[in-house]
Amino acid sequence: MNALRQLTQQFSLLKLRVTIQFKQDTVLPAFKGSMLHGWFGHALKQADEHAFFVCYGEHGNQQPKPYIITPNGDHKTQWHKHELFDFEITLFGSAIELVDTLFIALKIGENMGFGNRRTPFSVVSISSILPTHQQTGIHPFTLFDAISSQIESRQDFSINHEIALQLVTPLRMKHQGDIIKKSAPPLEFILKQIERRLILLSQYWVDDNATLFEQIRQQTPCLGAFESNAHCYFEDWLRYSHKAEKNLPFGGLKGQFSFCGEVTESLPLLIIGEQLHVGGKTTFGLGKYQLIQ
Repeated sequence: MNALRQLTQQFSLLKLRVTIQFKQDTVLPAFKGSMLHGWFGHALKQADEHAFFVCYGEHGNQQPKPYIITPNGDHKTQWHKHELFDFEITLFGSAIELVDTLFIALKIGENMGFGNRRTPFSVVSISSILPTHQQTGIHPFTLFDAISSQIESRQDFSINHEIALQLVTPLRMKHQGDIIKKSAPPLEFILKQIERRLILLSQYWVDDNATLFEQIRQQTPCLGAFESNAHCYFEDWLRYSHKAEKNLPFGGLKGQFSFCGEVTESLPLLIIGEQLHVGGKTTFGLGKYQLIQ
C-alpha cells in the first residue's frame, strides 16, 4: 500500500461545519441537499466568478467537482425563528485555496436566504471537522491523517474483522447499468468505486501522477473469506431541476451494510470513502456513510 500511502499524504481536504440561525419562521424541503447546492452556487457566483467556475462550471469528461455540500439528517420542514440549522462544506486539494471566497459567499448567502421563501439567517459558527474531533477555525487535514487515526493507533486487528457502513445520506450507485435499489453492492465493487473516485479527484485537484495511479490500481486489497449482511431500503428523493423544469429522481440506498471475516485490508479504502463520499451526486451530499468497526 506504499502508493496509496504516498497519495493520501498529498491529498488534503478541509471539512467545515456551518451553523446558522433563522431570522424568521420558514418552510424548507425535507431533503435539503439540492436547496443548499443551488443556494451556495448563487452566492459563490456573486462572490467570485472564478471560484464559481471551479466549483460549478462544466469541466472535462468525468472530472469530479472539488467540493461536497452535505445537509444534516434533519428532514423536518417547519422551522421557527431562532432555530439553529447546520450543514457541511468540504473542499478537496487545490480547492482549499478558495476558503476565503467561501466565507464571502456565506456572508452574501445570509441575505439571499434559504428556500422558496428566501428566509434570511445569520451564520453562528464555522468549525473544522477533523478525523478525531471538531475544532474552531480553519484546519485542513490529509486522507492519510484520517487513515492513521483509525488504523495505526490500533493494535487489536485480527484476521477476522467485522465492519459496517451506516449510510448517512442516500447511496446513489449503479451496478451493471442500473441504480441499486434493493440489495447492497458487493464489497469489492464498493472498494473499486472508492478507488476510482480517489484517483479522479487526485488527477484534477491534487497531483496528476499516472504512474502512482496505476500502482494503486494494481494494489487491490487482498480479501479472504467473509460474510455480508445488508439491512437496506430505497429512499426516493426528488430534486427540482431548473434546466429541465421538473423534478428529477434523486434517491438512493439507506440503511447499513456489514461484512465479517477477512476484510481488514479493505479498511484504508473504506476510510477514504468515508471522507470523500461515494457513488453519484456527491456534490449534493449523497453517498455519505459512517464506518463502524
